[in-house]
Amino acid sequence: MYIDSELTNTVNGTFDGNRAPATPKYNVNLGAEWDVPGVNGLTLTGRGIYTGSQYLDQANSKSIDSSERFDVGARYAFKVDQKDITLRANVENVMNKYYWSSAGASDDSEPGLTLSTPRTYLLSATVGF
Repeated sequence: MYIDSELTNTVNGTFDGNRAPATPKYNVNLGAEWDVPGVNGLTLTGRGIYTGSQYLDQANSKSIDSSERFDVGARYAFKVDQKDITLRANVENVMNKYYWSSAGASDDSEPGLTLSTPRTYLLSATVGF
């Protein structure tokens, strides 16, 4: 996604024309799924997320770098007693990369930063009834 943000009508026009804080110019999410042949109900998944650099302040004097994150997962769907069951396992931030995931301040206060989460393992099950 391309975001063309621009500050307008700021106090005394001081920051007019600058990019809005905490708004990357580019944000891209790309995912894929693959149904494993020969294993009915098994699907492997992958996702890449790119977030462009972001300014921390209205003056556009401080910024954080762009970042990338990669996730992988699998799900297995089957039936038991005519009930649909899906088991999922996912790993987010496979590379265990640390980066600033978001930044910004809503006014003239000090900017805030959010650190990415470390590698995260997720397990879930759903049952339809």
